[in-house]
Amino acid sequence: MKIQLRKNALTLAIAASIGMSGMAVAADTSSSIKGQIVGPQGNPAADTKIIIVHEPTGTRRVVTTNDTGTYNASGLRVGGPYSITIDSKKFRDAELRNVYLSLGEAQKIDQQLTELQMESIVVTGSPVLFNSSANDTYYGAETIKNTPSINRDIKDVVRNNPLVVIQPGNDSAMSIAGSNPRTNSITVDGIPLNDDFGLNSGGYPTQRNPFPLDALDQVTVQVAPTNAKSSGFTGGNVDAVFKSGTNEITGSVFYEKMTDSWAGTPKNEGDEVPLEFEEENYGFSLGAPIIENKLFFFGAYEKYESPQSIEWGPAGSGIGANETNITQNDLAEVRKIASEVYGVDNIGNADTQPQLEDEKYIIKLDWNINDYHRANFVYMFNEGNRTNNMTQRASELRLSTHWYNKSEKLNNFSSTLYSDWTDDFSTQISITSKSVETGQVSLNSGLGLGDINISNIDVDGDGTKGDISFGSDESRHSNSLENDLTTFKFDGTYLLDEHTLEFGIKYDILDVENLYLDGSKGVIEFDSLADFAARQVKDYSYSNGVGNDPSKVAAAFKRKDLAIYVNDRWDFSDELAFSFGLRYERLGSDDEPAFNEELFESTGYDNTYNLDGADIWLPRAGFTYYMNEDVTIRGSVGRYAGGNPNVWISNSYSNDGISRQDFGKGDFVAPNNILNNILPEAVEGINQASNGSVSNFIDPNFDIPSQWTYMLNADVTLDIPYIGDGFAWTTTAIFTDKENTAEWVNARLLNGANRLDKAVNSTIDGELPFYDTSELDIMLTNADKNGRSIILSTGLSKNWDNGFKFDMSYTHQDITEGNPGGSSTARSNYRYGHFLNHQETQIGTSTYETEHRFVLNLGYSTEFIENYKTNFNLFFERRSGSPYSHTTRWTSLVEGVRYFNEDLIQPTGYGAARGGNYLAYVPTANDPNVLRYEGVTEAEVLAHYEELGLSGYAGGFVDRSAGSAPWTTSMDLYISQELPGFTKDHKGEVYFVVNNLLNLIDSSAGKVYVQDYGTNRVIEMDIDQATGKYIIGETSFDKSKFEAEDSTYRIKIGVRYNF
Repeated sequence: MKIQLRKNALTLAIAASIGMSGMAVAADTSSSIKGQIVGPQGNPAADTKIIIVHEPTGTRRVVTTNDTGTYNASGLRVGGPYSITIDSKKFRDAELRNVYLSLGEAQKIDQQLTELQMESIVVTGSPVLFNSSANDTYYGAETIKNTPSINRDIKDVVRNNPLVVIQPGNDSAMSIAGSNPRTNSITVDGIPLNDDFGLNSGGYPTQRNPFPLDALDQVTVQVAPTNAKSSGFTGGNVDAVFKSGTNEITGSVFYEKMTDSWAGTPKNEGDEVPLEFEEENYGFSLGAPIIENKLFFFGAYEKYESPQSIEWGPAGSGIGANETNITQNDLAEVRKIASEVYGVDNIGNADTQPQLEDEKYIIKLDWNINDYHRANFVYMFNEGNRTNNMTQRASELRLSTHWYNKSEKLNNFSSTLYSDWTDDFSTQISITSKSVETGQVSLNSGLGLGDINISNIDVDGDGTKGDISFGSDESRHSNSLENDLTTFKFDGTYLLDEHTLEFGIKYDILDVENLYLDGSKGVIEFDSLADFAARQVKDYSYSNGVGNDPSKVAAAFKRKDLAIYVNDRWDFSDELAFSFGLRYERLGSDDEPAFNEELFESTGYDNTYNLDGADIWLPRAGFTYYMNEDVTIRGSVGRYAGGNPNVWISNSYSNDGISRQDFGKGDFVAPNNILNNILPEAVEGINQASNGSVSNFIDPNFDIPSQWTYMLNADVTLDIPYIGDGFAWTTTAIFTDKENTAEWVNARLLNGANRLDKAVNSTIDGELPFYDTSELDIMLTNADKNGRSIILSTGLSKNWDNGFKFDMSYTHQDITEGNPGGSSTARSNYRYGHFLNHQETQIGTSTYETEHRFVLNLGYSTEFIENYKTNFNLFFERRSGSPYSHTTRWTSLVEGVRYFNEDLIQPTGYGAARGGNYLAYVPTANDPNVLRYEGVTEAEVLAHYEELGLSGYAGGFVDRSAGSAPWTTSMDLYISQELPGFTKDHKGEVYFVVNNLLNLIDSSAGKVYVQDYGTNRVIEMDIDQATGKYIIGETSFDKSKFEAEDSTYRIKIGVRYNF
């Protein structure tokens, strides 16, 4: 007879077959098994051997239970199958077969042994393919392979998690639990794949997924893990591990293609938008033994090639999915003037199609040193590019000379030694090194063009005005970056009775070399096409390092950050387990920005603070309560910090207010060579300048931003009559309270703790203060107010024996924030927050909130051809649109006077030259706060706000994030069919991925619109300085951007050969 396992513990059979696991241990590269062995009467079975064998490689691990019958085996390879033998001197042995382990999970396996005369216990498990709850999700190799991924991106896998939202667009920004995409963490085989510097909104240090997707073995997603070993994020952690070689030679070769011939033609407001693209992806993987049972190899390679699509073009040109206000006649006239007046024949084109390339590979070696020690080595390479700064709004056409090629080269390696020193004590020692070289080079940079903008162009006289920009984008004039991250880690695990004690130390060395100098080729603004023809410059600016040397502005600094932690996982009883942890992090750096004496004398702030010595304590606590074999309750509370981009620190070195000098001039007739030559007086001005420039610095009292996260989760196995048994229902509630969030203020406007002391006046309603200064020195500090988040998620899933499976979830988010911190520069973070007063934090709905999200995954696996699988996998998502704010288009409506002048400004940037984001004012009828309407009637303005649904704000300002983009619905399908190979053990495979299946079914469905920058400019305004009253101009509306590629179906066809 076979003996039943104890019902009051998580058994191997349950863990392996339905994916319920023990308490998550942390972001890791391995798995572990722990549990308690007892005898027939329930007494601890001390001195019992647990023999664990990884069948594919013969890796063997032996541990012995302690006096309480408890054992722990850590540092195990993920996956399986494993065979486990429980070898007792007093009782009948037990054998566990086909055991599979999940990444970063402490699999809890308890066993009650029987008397010698009873039959042996044999339990057989199966691979865990998929297991999901909002705060802890696992994906196996088969799930990864069968995911409908159009871009071969790990994000397409983890979007199945209820809390993971992937935004449309080329960057595919990933928000976890409503967080800023930059605050997440991604690690693979111990290698951190975060954008450490913080320039990429997609979160990777590269342009695309940085590793071959076929190399992945397992992926986990965690939000608010209780183990103090985890850190470096406030959103969520995506942890993965690469496959390893085994004693068998295995591998695959694949080829994929996607072309516009296999795609629909999207329609934007009834107009067809033809797509032209052809993407190819190909690669291979290979795993093999070098020395059987001892040394193993695995490698994978992938290459991607594609032309890059164009989203915007001149009206009537048929270029791009969206039309700008600029027409073909407007563009032709600009070309003519540039050639005839300035002698520049090449200003760029609107239809240039850039090329995308991406190449990546990984190599992994695994070495079984002996039964007690093993090691691995991983090397990863990726090099890719993308063209950025293309046209993004109807109001401005950017020509190809204004675009730039952003490239990254990534070199990584990681090595880990896993050691078992005794039955109770084991360690992991690792070193990782990551190097990223980033290039940002303007297309046609050899032309030497500065940054040229021509405003208010309307050749056709239809009243629709627009801008044209060409020449090297000012932020690319002098721009290069290299950062190297080296990490040393020591992690120890010690079993003490029912306590599993974990402790460790982590030391990061980040070396940054960054040159960022905007405007070193000159920035020229013309107010009209007539001014462009007459060489009448509205505004000219030029910046350079002292002595006209850009290298003087380069930031070179090194950070040395230390973290130590201790954690206790306490199995209090068979039903209840606790986790307590404490982590300490301390930031360090010996490199300081150059001291700015004038800033210190003017503001009292020392700009040399570099966060050296800043520290934080991160306590965690959690519990897992196994109420019965069908219900598990988990809860936790913890403090989390990390994920803040280092570019915010780098700003202090690049903009110390001394090394950089600025030159500005306005309203003059320029020489005819100004488009590609610096004004001689600007060069001389920099040589003679001594007044410095705008400075960025860190508040000497700055505290590390963090958040307290409280989580409660229930996992229930239930039976639904007439439908089936064994449904997994999970419900999660998360509350997050943010602390010390980052904020940017103009230090010139501060006076002690009162940030309004230097305000000399305000608008008539008291909402917008006036400041008597044009100086701008931006300080990174902590906000006076902090946001919070409330998240509720529930999901249901089940796998049937007939091959059918499903997983569905609903998530609601209610998230508030202050400054979203969406930019890499201090100036932009200061100017472009959606506020009334940029000197004060205003809490509102978060830019990253997804209020409602429904997700459905359907899968079916069968054999239409005997012994050859057919797989169907469908991903469906419907979610509410991203929030945006209704803002004002500040303009000069007072003849000869501009509200943003050098004597009386709102704190936005460079006086008259720049505006910023301010929430829109909604007038009432006969509003006493409004002086007059300019170029528009009161009735038209009121009707405009009524149409926008904003009349309820009459007499005041629109709330932050009062609008939202349209809902998004997506449906993707993956179909694969195995075919006979050249030999018995080989198989071929053909597969199809249909992106936006909904649009294939209904051409009017599946459209995607986004609101760039999280703003919608709805009104022109100015302010009369004498009375403080508003002057209201023309109404406007920034249309949501139509994402053409995401708004139509696309079919990818692939073939694969597995051996």
